[in-house]
Amino acid sequence: MREVLLTVHGCHKEKEGEWEGIEVTTTGSLYDKNNSLFLLYDEVMGEDEADISHNRVKIEQNPLQISITRTGAIANCMTFSEGYVEQSTYGTPFGNMVMEIRTKEVCFGQNEEGFHIYIVYDLVMDYDYASSSKIQIDGKFI
Repeated sequence: MREVLLTVHGCHKEKEGEWEGIEVTTTGSLYDKNNSLFLLYDEVMGEDEADISHNRVKIEQNPLQISITRTGAIANCMTFSEGYVEQSTYGTPFGNMVMEIRTKEVCFGQNEEGFHIYIVYDLVMDYDYASSSKIQIDGKFI
């Protein structure tokens, strides 16, 4: 298991809107199990430090597929593979919604200093287009 310093950058754009983003810097752990990489990290989801999301990112490389599972303040699982469409349930404190993810691009690279994840997708919520989104996770081994 290797400790990592993470920069997680997410941005989205609604149908008629501008790109809006958020960036989080935190620490996490990266480990290899059964030919997959796993990244674990926590993220504060608002102003209250008690609203924590526990994130597990699974990276499978042949073919490339990245799954992000969140528990805690927000609960969901999103799977990204280029050209793949996934439908799941998005749990919020206000109730569940049907979520469809249409993956456009997935990239992963790793070297001796760290790794890089980049995902581009469209999001459909309750059968209506919600946004275009990008996730970038940069990890530096510490």
